[in-house]
Amino acid sequence: MDKIESLKGQGFWTNVKNAVEPVGEKILGAVIPGYDYRAKKNRLNTDLAVREKLSRELEKSYNTLKEISDLAYRDEKRDVLEHIKDTSNAFDLVKKEIANAAYGLSPLFTQDDVDSKNIIRMIEFDAKLLDELVVITEASDIMYDNILEGKTSDIILQVREMKRSVDKMRNIFSDRNDYLTNLA
Repeated sequence: MDKIESLKGQGFWTNVKNAVEPVGEKILGAVIPGYDYRAKKNRLNTDLAVREKLSRELEKSYNTLKEISDLAYRDEKRDVLEHIKDTSNAFDLVKKEIANAAYGLSPLFTQDDVDSKNIIRMIEFDAKLLDELVVITEASDIMYDNILEGKTSDIILQVREMKRSVDKMRNIFSDRNDYLTNLA
């Protein structure tokens, strides 16, 4: 469990927040090729790239969670299964929200000149989303390894922590989507 907790607060948001403005995009560009909200022609592709990255990585963690569920079932850890089901449902919700979010309707994608505060805010949202994504993906790998090694004493707590991160990611994505929709 300590390994999972140590993943929080060590990532993209901290680096982006402490960076000079254009450096934030470069930091995220290392993870998401073509990341650039500055040029109008790249904004829509950047938004799509962020969504695709989130979807791909969430799907990997979701599949790992399904494998953890199968292992728990075989090991007769029935008490864990209900928590895994709750977490799987949280994954489903965030994946649907990402897939069904309005695409290309924001003024951010249609205006030539966009206030830099709006670009900075998008970079902040994306950095926070990637931070949670790192926690989720690494936590799923750690849980899987722990189950394979027979270290299942705190698996329920680990699953609940993962659900908390998935829920947090969903909230950040919702806030990001609301921000995009309400730009003037």
